[in-house]
Amino acid sequence: MAYNINWPVKTREFHNHHFDSSICNDLRFRDDDIIIATYAKAGTTWMQQIIGQLLFDADPDLAVAEMSPWMDLRVPPKEVKLPMVEAQSHRRFMKTHLPVNALKFSSRAKYIYIGRDGRDVVWSMYNHHVNANQKWYDVLNDTPGRVGPAIERPAGDIRQYWKDWLEQDGHPFWPFWENVRSWW
Repeated sequence: MAYNINWPVKTREFHNHHFDSSICNDLRFRDDDIIIATYAKAGTTWMQQIIGQLLFDADPDLAVAEMSPWMDLRVPPKEVKLPMVEAQSHRRFMKTHLPVNALKFSSRAKYIYIGRDGRDVVWSMYNHHVNANQKWYDVLNDTPGRVGPAIERPAGDIRQYWKDWLEQDGHPFWPFWENVRSWW
């Protein structure tokens, strides 16, 4: 029996201080690739750790951040990231924070989308943002290829941060509701 499946199609590129969605355009998918898709601070690392533990027999020394790269992060650039991922001989599991219409989608890969209540996301995002060090800002803002405005330090008032995030759909990072809707 044949199924007529309408796979998601990439319709645009997405760039900002964090993203370069074109990195994945040249990714050669494998039949057993796993893509972990989330909005930031929605359980990404948690899911990477779970998948890593399942794939590697509960190895307590698993270097998940190295083994499971954030594919659409601008740093390191495509010329560095793609050969690293291609050289992986284990079952690959990669993360993305892109909305599905900005992602090269492959019927060969398996996809897991993690959703989290936006209220929890923004509190975690604020904590991450307010505690970022100068090196984090320098890498995101000063690495060549940034499109759009720099990421700035957040105001000290968490209530204003929440209002800005809600009223400007994910400000100062990227649209939350668009991300969730695209995967839904």
